[in-house]
Amino acid sequence: MKKVIKYPLVLLFFCILGFILYSLFIDTEKKEMNKILKNTNDDYAIIDKYFIYGRSLNIEGHIDMVEEIKDISLVLKNFNEEEIEYDLKYEINDKLEFKISDEINTGINLDNIDVGNYYVLVKITSNDETINYYSIKNETEYKNNEYYTITKNDKNNKILIDFGKYNLEEIKKEYMILKVKKVNLPENVYDIVIDPGHGGKDSGALSLDEKYYESEITLDYGKTLKESLEKLGLKVKLTRDGTNEEELGIYDAYGKNGRAVIPNNVKAKYVLSIHLNSLPYKIRTGGVEVYAPTLSNLDFAKSLADNIVEYANTNYSLGSTFKEDDGVYVRYLTDDDIESSIVEAHNNNYEPYDIKPNTPYYFMIREIGGIATHAYVDGRNTDYGENPYYDSNFGAETYLLELGYIVCDKDLNNILNNKEGYIEGITEAVKNYLEI
Repeated sequence: MKKVIKYPLVLLFFCILGFILYSLFIDTEKKEMNKILKNTNDDYAIIDKYFIYGRSLNIEGHIDMVEEIKDISLVLKNFNEEEIEYDLKYEINDKLEFKISDEINTGINLDNIDVGNYYVLVKITSNDETINYYSIKNETEYKNNEYYTITKNDKNNKILIDFGKYNLEEIKKEYMILKVKKVNLPENVYDIVIDPGHGGKDSGALSLDEKYYESEITLDYGKTLKESLEKLGLKVKLTRDGTNEEELGIYDAYGKNGRAVIPNNVKAKYVLSIHLNSLPYKIRTGGVEVYAPTLSNLDFAKSLADNIVEYANTNYSLGSTFKEDDGVYVRYLTDDDIESSIVEAHNNNYEPYDIKPNTPYYFMIREIGGIATHAYVDGRNTDYGENPYYDSNFGAETYLLELGYIVCDKDLNNILNNKEGYIEGITEAVKNYLEI
């Protein structure tokens, strides 16, 4: 007797049902898109530059118009036509040029956007109070991107930044949309990377009695800081953990496992690079120096410096060069630095780097930030290798922490005997800045 197989029919039923539901969803989404995009201006807001730095999405662009306006803003509009509005900076020359911020780390905070789909529009209010919305047209080389929010209460969102073309009925529009949904953080994605300075063949600074090495102290601090930040619920990765020290060379910044490459490999939002300062001679007074990215808001850098000083019972450095505030420094490549780079290139038979103004001096700040921080190590100098993310529009916000001077007895003794204070200060700054 032949068996009757029912399961294929059940499977077919659910496949058909799934297809119907999916078709209804797509149809509804198209109608919602049509409702939003049909009310936009015929012209576009052209995106000339966009990047993610830390948690911030930054956009720069223009509209081909020259008339005076009363106000301009960037709007995230969902299918219910609710709006989240961000003021735009602008100037009018032969066209209207706009940007979200002058600071690379104060654009749209992606961690503050709720789950949902949001069309990105430019909203202009004219002098007669007329309001026009402009859809986004992306003319950069960078297309879709994705971002994972900082871990809070074991929860994360994934944000897909999507540029598309819409064609339904009489509406033909290019657009930009942010699609935000709850996810489990992928295994290879991290919140923060800690970089214990130096390591391997590069011992870093040395105490005057040659007893203490910077690389050993920073590794010890890095491991402890990792544990402290993980207690906040953050997912943390080290650029080195002491297991492969014999393999590390002096120029191991780049390549697959380079310390300046790892943060972008794991889509980290922040990097803390731990160091000890030094001089060729002994000093009586040292202190904390926190180096921040150029063209950035310095609130986090200031919080790091202040909290380290408070919790570790230490002091701000007396150094004045590149100083922006007590304990806060922004070091950039000077004209002399750039000229030296050109001379080095000519001496070693490679084309000089095209170094932009306000380029960070320290490679751990510069190269991890991609286009936001003017990274430029593209492999032409074979001594250093290539940063595969030098032209990326996704970068981690990076700070270099000089905890004190290894040639200052007061600093060194405090660093050796008061690790808990330094770690607590850094942890408190991270906790407050990330609103954990």
